[in-house]
Amino acid sequence: MSEENNYRVVFAGDLTGEFDLDTTRRRFSKVFRLDKVKVERLFSGPEYSLKSELTEKQAMKYAMKLAEIGCECWIDLMPDPDDISLQPGFVERRKGQRRFLFRRGPRAGAIVPDRRLLRSRRKIDLILFDKHGDFPGNTISGRN
Repeated sequence: MSEENNYRVVFAGDLTGEFDLDTTRRRFSKVFRLDKVKVERLFSGPEYSLKSELTEKQAMKYAMKLAEIGCECWIDLMPDPDDISLQPGFVERRKGQRRFLFRRGPRAGAIVPDRRLLRSRRKIDLILFDKHGDFPGNTISGRN
């Protein structure tokens, strides 16, 4: 598989809505020269990779042809055959994820309230607070 041939066209039996199901199936079988049984299987629901190992330009051309017929499809990157995570029964057991799942929150006494939200007890601040309802420079209170 070369670097540029890494796209595939995926079809799940969905329609674009331009044509009804029978017309779309008939057009699909005519364009791709398939018998009725194979067309029924393709429109049954699960995802099928219609064409693989394509360049992006070829995949777009193929998808446009399917859209003209009335089929909704998408272009996807080819999965890497050497990727172990795609093997059936693979369970990922990284310690980083396990540690994240079982990590406790901070102790209750370790949470310190934001001191900017507390009212100042300096004498000038108390005077300004009584006079204006707030003191200049307070960006936290939200009052204007």
